[in-house]
Amino acid sequence: DEIERYRKENQGPLVKSASQSFALLTGGSFESLRADFNEKDEPVLVGIRPNGNRVHVEGMSSGTRDQLYLALRLASIEKYMEGSEPMPFIVDDILVDFDDERSEAALIALSELAKKTQVIMFTHHSKVVEQAKTMGSTVNIQELNGYGK
Repeated sequence: DEIERYRKENQGPLVKSASQSFALLTGGSFESLRADFNEKDEPVLVGIRPNGNRVHVEGMSSGTRDQLYLALRLASIEKYMEGSEPMPFIVDDILVDFDDERSEAALIALSELAKKTQVIMFTHHSKVVEQAKTMGSTVNIQELNGYGK
């Protein structure tokens, strides 16, 4: 009963928040996330397409799974900060499998999070750096010239 109570109190808001981020990060390819059960009656997370089709995580592309992971991390840190001090959010090449549209959506989401806590993103992809530069003063870029020489 306690486990079920915890799930209702925490998973609902977490899935709802992650669902909103996931819809944005996937450019509307998915409209939401839903907790469901697999054939073994185990709890699983599924993506819901605009037409209502359900897609299990293993049926998602590598890039979409990365967007799901980012959406869950964003929702988790938001939930954490509701009752705790902000903590840095650090990611390394999180956008490696994102296309340009989804990279831009992720940079916007990270920029929104940066209004509440420190966000540090490492990347060696010049396209991501160029996208971030177009965002203006909301992003501070520090290039490590000469690294590895």
